[in-house]
Amino acid sequence: MSFVLLLAGCYRLDGFFFNPEVVDAYELGGDVIPASCQQLVTFEGEEGTLYGAWAHRPAEPTAECEPGELNEAAQPVIFFHGNADNIDSYWEYSEFLWSAGYEVLQFDYRGYGRSWGEPSFDGVIADGRVAIDYASEVSGRAPDELVFIGLSLGGFVSVHNLQDTPPGVLVTMDMFANTQKMLDDGTTLDLPSGWFFEENFDNLGVLRDMPADIPLLVLHGDHDTYIQPEHAQLVYAAAGATEKELQLIEGADHAESITVAPKLLSDSLVGWIDPHLAAE
Repeated sequence: MSFVLLLAGCYRLDGFFFNPEVVDAYELGGDVIPASCQQLVTFEGEEGTLYGAWAHRPAEPTAECEPGELNEAAQPVIFFHGNADNIDSYWEYSEFLWSAGYEVLQFDYRGYGRSWGEPSFDGVIADGRVAIDYASEVSGRAPDELVFIGLSLGGFVSVHNLQDTPPGVLVTMDMFANTQKMLDDGTTLDLPSGWFFEENFDNLGVLRDMPADIPLLVLHGDHDTYIQPEHAQLVYAAAGATEKELQLIEGADHAESITVAPKLLSDSLVGWIDPHLAAE
């Protein structure tokens, strides 16, 4: 996707980064996660109510879930979705993580789905913080006992909450490095040189100062034509995590790893998350 702007000066990037779809009701789906294990949830953000869905694990593999009841033996994961649509479009990630054995909270940023407000740089970061606080309160676990998984824009939201609410494990998927790198690529941002931005979506700067004890897994499709794989290499190199790993998923374009290499993705996530949380 390419965006050409003809006016010079200082520009806000909100219109590029945020492409929400508003809905009156969510569809989700019951093919993988039983309806009894799907709980629609709300919590209050700065601009009003935020909506999400929690996928609960049953106490026994063949059992149904008790309405709204967490499986305290299952690891809670917060999934931060990308810049388009709403949680309906990313529900397969909840299904994927749920099938791997996790309790999964996915939520919509302000202006997405049924969530109130208008998305903005500071706003979605604040929404991420509210979701983290909510997950911590409901699960009874501190943020450093939770897992953050951020896809594309969701990576930006998750890493910009590392200082205030550091997780037990961080996973980024197909996340961009920063605005300047996208501008240099010319594939996602096509703007004249010398432009200034009111906000800098800079993930590298944040990751340089991240708490060193957060294990970081960087996943990226090696055929990503939207956010090029070099972004992942820059993210990995910049991150101040003591334990970190970079995996390029062969044959996957942007947000395609889940369909191109589901077993590899599952093995990578479980193989990174479970040992690091067990070691704490």
